[in-house]
Amino acid sequence: MKHFFTVLFVVAILLTPLAAKSQSATGVAFIDLQKVMLESEPGKQIRGSLTKEAERLKASLDGKQAELQRLKDAVEKQAATMTPEARADKEKQYQAKLKDYQRLYNDYQTELQQKDAEFTQKVLREVEQVVRTLGEKEKYTLILEKSGAGILFATPSIDITNKVIVLFNEAAKKKPIK
Repeated sequence: MKHFFTVLFVVAILLTPLAAKSQSATGVAFIDLQKVMLESEPGKQIRGSLTKEAERLKASLDGKQAELQRLKDAVEKQAATMTPEARADKEKQYQAKLKDYQRLYNDYQTELQQKDAEFTQKVLREVEQVVRTLGEKEKYTLILEKSGAGILFATPSIDITNKVIVLFNEAAKKKPIK
C-alpha cells in the first residue's frame, strides 16, 4: 500500500507541470514571413512602390543607353572618314559615357537594394509586433518563422500565417506604414 501511494505521488508530481502548461499555453506555432510579405496589403503596397521606382530608374537608364548606342553608331559610321586623332577622341568620349552609365547603373541598383531593405525592415518590425500581440493574447509558448527556424515539416494546423496576415492588414489600416 505504501508503494502504491509513493507511485501515485510521483505520477502526480510529474503530471502537474504538464497540466499547468496545457492550461496556460496554447503551444507552438509557425509563420511564413515570405508569405506575409507577399500577400499582406502593406507588403503589396511596398512592392508596388518599389516596382514604380525601379521602372522610373530603368527609364532613365534606357535613355542613357540609347544615347550611348547613338554615339557608338556615329563613331562606327564616321570611322573611315575620321582622322586617327578624331577617332581616338570620339572613342574616349564613348568610353567616358560608358563608365558614367555603368556607375549610374550600379548606383541605381544600390539605391533599390537599400530601399528594399529599409521597407522590409519596417514591415518586419510591424509584423513582429502583430505576432507578439497574437502570441500573448492566445498564450503561445513559441512562435517560429518557417524558413528561419529551418522547419522541414510541421503540421498545417500550427501554421498561423493567414491569421497574422489578417491581423497585420487590420493593424496597417489603423496605422499605415510610411
